[in-house]
Amino acid sequence: MTASAHPAATEGTGKSYTGWDCCKPACAWQGNLAKGVSGQPHVCDINNKPLATREGLSAKSGCEKNGTAFLCDTYAPTVVSDTEAYGFVVGFANADCCKCFELTWPTARSARGKTMTVQVINVGDTSTSVTTKDFVIQTPGGGVGPNDAGCRFQYGTTWLVLGNQWGGVTNLGECAALPQNLQKGCDWRWNWAGGDVNGWNINYKQVNCPRKITSISGCSA
Repeated sequence: MTASAHPAATEGTGKSYTGWDCCKPACAWQGNLAKGVSGQPHVCDINNKPLATREGLSAKSGCEKNGTAFLCDTYAPTVVSDTEAYGFVVGFANADCCKCFELTWPTARSARGKTMTVQVINVGDTSTSVTTKDFVIQTPGGGVGPNDAGCRFQYGTTWLVLGNQWGGVTNLGECAALPQNLQKGCDWRWNWAGGDVNGWNINYKQVNCPRKITSISGCSA
């Protein structure tokens, strides 16, 4: 993916979106990690088994034919409590790889007062409606975006009928059509956030990464 040259500010306002393309996240390439980053994001094989670090860094992305590195299902959102959740996001600058941010939704009634701590593991571009102040939460069934090949290679052609290319499934019931290991992560936005969260206003601020997050990703900044 093509990254913006400008990392997110340490705090600000933007919008939340969702996405899940099954591809190797951009921060898992050694050349995309900025100085000061400890470790690198884990990647998995086609069966969601973690690849060894050295293998993961050099493995071809599952978005490409015969690629062996995919987005691990452990990157799906995790509910901690009624008001707190953890997750992983697409940012828009390599300099943000492995940084963590706390997101809150100030105007979304269903999510007001709730916080989500997220870590940047992927880097996107702003060629669509997103900006460098927005965060794309890695959410199974959240839409494959510009890369529709990764999930087809990993889970089969039926993935293509699971929701819209941008935004993904449109209700909780559609989550049941996803592979079983991804259904709970899909349910998150309906059961916890109370909606699809796409285009919702957010406030964000950079925070220290919780151990729960770094134990999943394998990196911190």
